[in-house]
Amino acid sequence: MATQAILGLFEDASSAADAGDALKASGVAESDYQFLTDIPYPEGAFGERMERHSLFIWTLIGGALGIVLSLIVAGMTPLAVPMTIEPKPILAMPPLAVICFAGAMLGAILFTVIGIALSLRGNLASPHSDDRIAIGLIGLLVNAGAAQAPQVTEILNDAGAVDVTTNRA
Repeated sequence: MATQAILGLFEDASSAADAGDALKASGVAESDYQFLTDIPYPEGAFGERMERHSLFIWTLIGGALGIVLSLIVAGMTPLAVPMTIEPKPILAMPPLAVICFAGAMLGAILFTVIGIALSLRGNLASPHSDDRIAIGLIGLLVNAGAAQAPQVTEILNDAGAVDVTTNRA
């Protein structure tokens, strides 16, 4: 079955939220529509489902790799050129702990930035986007079947959409 991408543009957040509620009440699955906006509304402001994020995994991996790499560098350097002073150990734990902490923080920060860049990559260029979203309009993009398309278009218009466009997905 062919699906259509239907984009409704709204001037205010309450109209967009009303359209989302009407779509949910009419039986459109929550995974079949999404809100598009350039304004940083908090998650759930339109009544949409909360997205599951896995950014913490990137941070944990980066921190673990930072600790391992700093242990290798800080541990192998004195072992490569041992300058022993008789009662002191070659690897002293207090300085090694500080270096490992700094390595963990650096790795966590770098991997968090990489994780953010990779998670935002899919949202930057949507083929069904509209330039008017960048000037303040709120878009509601619905992926509907051919049989559902007239009902979805009617729901968007009844909720106060400024414009409704349909594209083949």
